[in-house]
Amino acid sequence: MKITVEFLSLPNIAKLVGGKSVSHDFLGGSIQDLIGEFANKYGKRVSDFLLAPDGRLDAGFRVVLNQKEWLTHDQLDRPLEEGDTVTIAMLVGGG
Repeated sequence: MKITVEFLSLPNIAKLVGGKSVSHDFLGGSIQDLIGEFANKYGKRVSDFLLAPDGRLDAGFRVVLNQKEWLTHDQLDRPLEEGDTVTIAMLVGGG
């Protein structure tokens, strides 16, 4: 199935994967499965940037499903469907 993966304010990752928005052929599974598969597909630099040592999405990132639903890290086991868009954004702090 086709899933769109978007990277919000992550120019280094966008450069490595070929753009801010990438269409990805996904065999199916959860959002976390997609993130792991994507990290494996694009290599160590992407994997090291996106994933925590336990292989899950690093806590410094947030996921938006279909441009409307912000997910917590314990919701990344949600299954994806054909045509879904997964946006990965880095948390930014400051004052």
